[in-house]
Amino acid sequence: MERNDSLAERKRAIADLLSSLPRKILGLHGRDNVVEFVLHELGRQECFDLEKAAYVIDNPDFDCLKGVAGFQRPEAYSLKSDIWTDPDSFSEHMKQSKYNNEVRCYHRNSGVKNGQKDEAIVKEVAQALGFDKPFYYSWDMKHDNHGILLYEKRDSADCDCDYLLEGLCLIGFCPVF
Repeated sequence: MERNDSLAERKRAIADLLSSLPRKILGLHGRDNVVEFVLHELGRQECFDLEKAAYVIDNPDFDCLKGVAGFQRPEAYSLKSDIWTDPDSFSEHMKQSKYNNEVRCYHRNSGVKNGQKDEAIVKEVAQALGFDKPFYYSWDMKHDNHGILLYEKRDSADCDCDYLLEGLCLIGFCPVF
């Protein structure tokens, strides 16, 4: 019974966090790295507890698959201050994050335009970005873009990712530069 109660409590906490993101996203209007804020929030232990994540967008119109943001547990922003109330400090931290920069520099031709299935795209991206056994979500976005998140959980046995796709769809409202 305790396991079910703690799982229900965890899901409620995740739902609360996700419901607060739209307001927080709007509060960062004009920043060019809003996706990093959202991905960091989703990766936190209190949310989906990710070890590593890479967000890429496939744009078939421009024949481009581009890395947008990366999160890796060892480089996570310390919780000395809230990233949403001290966005300059967080942004500076992310500029120094080796893994985030590696993901942001990732670029290749569109897999969607070339008829690749998600599994083949994920396999190539995972190999390039150092994933061992990634899980992934993919979803259609505005302007015929295709979002893909590769991720590894810290504890894959404890996967409560029911709401992860909902959180990822919020990323679709963030500007990409």
